[in-house]
Amino acid sequence: MAEITLETIYKEIKDLKALIDALVETIDILSDPKELKGIREGLMDIKRGRTRSWDEFEQELRREKFSRIQNWDN
Repeated sequence: MAEITLETIYKEIKDLKALIDALVETIDILSDPKELKGIREGLMDIKRGRTRSWDEFEQELRREKFSRIQNWDN
């Protein structure tokens, strides 16, 4: 049987707090109709194949950033 120490108890409490925080965050998201709608829309996009690769996404972000920089003075 493993020895129970204050360090072990502290670690378990810390891990439990992180788990509870994650659960509260999940409940908050699922309780917000706007957030839930966005999740459902995203899942439908995936189901319908409306996705892109990470590289495509990254290129789009770079184009948008470059475009904003070019239009900074306009």
